[in-house]
Amino acid sequence: MENFPQLYSKERIQQFITKYKDLIQLDPLKEIHCGIIHLDELHIAAQLLHQGELVAFPTETVYGLGANAKNAQAILNIFKAKRRPLSDPLIVHVHDKNNIYTDKPDFLDSFAELFWPGPFTIVLKSTQLETTEILSAGTGSIGIRIPNHKVALELLEKANLPIAAPSANLFTHISPTSAAHVFNDFYDQRVHIIDADRSDNGIESTVIKPLGNELHILRLGSLAKETIMQKIGQSVQLKHFAIKYENKYMQIEENEEELEKELENLQNLDRKNSMEAPGQFLKHYSARINSFIVTFQQINIGQEIDLDLKESVIIDFGQELRNRIVNIDETKYKSLSINYDAKEAMFNLYDSLRWAELQQGAKQILLYDFDTVINQKVQHDENILSIQDKIFRSASGQKIYYKDNKFYLCQ
Repeated sequence: MENFPQLYSKERIQQFITKYKDLIQLDPLKEIHCGIIHLDELHIAAQLLHQGELVAFPTETVYGLGANAKNAQAILNIFKAKRRPLSDPLIVHVHDKNNIYTDKPDFLDSFAELFWPGPFTIVLKSTQLETTEILSAGTGSIGIRIPNHKVALELLEKANLPIAAPSANLFTHISPTSAAHVFNDFYDQRVHIIDADRSDNGIESTVIKPLGNELHILRLGSLAKETIMQKIGQSVQLKHFAIKYENKYMQIEENEEELEKELENLQNLDRKNSMEAPGQFLKHYSARINSFIVTFQQINIGQEIDLDLKESVIIDFGQELRNRIVNIDETKYKSLSINYDAKEAMFNLYDSLRWAELQQGAKQILLYDFDTVINQKVQHDENILSIQDKIFRSASGQKIYYKDNKFYLCQ
């Protein structure tokens, strides 16, 4: 704080809060410790990264919580700030693909030409980084990408560092698409937030891993499977994960002795517990109130649940839920796309979930079931699969069946 006191000034913080007053929710018991970086101060953000600090920055997908990817302590600070398990690897953002891999595979240049800069992350082994073990959750493979965002690229160029950056939210919470979202999660921590515009795509990058002659999608994202196949001229396998998160993670201490223990533990991790890519847990992208996917398909119906629509927030697609649920006008309501545009829905998804959890008196969010979408209605239907994945995880897979003004748990 002593180096750049202007970032933490009460006046600057208050201006930021006023600017985003409809998006920010403060806990009166928590103090504000974050800093705000203006767009003409990216040189300061670059210096902070070199000093081992955390910098939240915009990308075309979501905001990232960045640290120097060559600094083990800075990387551990990401895990601490997010309360993220060490078994969940980080993506490294670069300005130049040649700065990471010692044995660059032949296909990397062609992939880079097709997809970079952009929301395409490729997981590969053999890197120049001494921090590979912690970045990769002990797997030895790191996901890298070149973001397609002016601010992110300028920051990478000014810092001249690879930047490790997961989404800038608390672990399992909704990914942030604005600086205000980042502030809500980290205002009480030593995080420096670049105040920029809302992210363009609305959800994370697509994560790919080459396996022999095949390409596997490890995480669905804003680059559609169909688009990838069309560009590379071959099929792509979808490797779908939904791993139950049991609210357990490795506590990380700041002193050197404990740090060494954690790194040793990381090296001895059971590989069965390590993820190949982020975004694999069942509970992910979740609001701070319960979320349910509403279905009208009578499959594996369980007990009736007492659910008050007046205490619900509905997130729709088109007007599918509005047209079928009785007394829906009693709820807070938002459609991801009134025109059945899946690309628009993808852009609005996280922003709508963040909005929903802030609604006064809301106890649950009711989500449209994208598993039942009729593709003939939908524009940009190639994005449906990614939206399904995010909504499924945001509700931890919980579905409820609606009929005759009653709700039933699906088993």
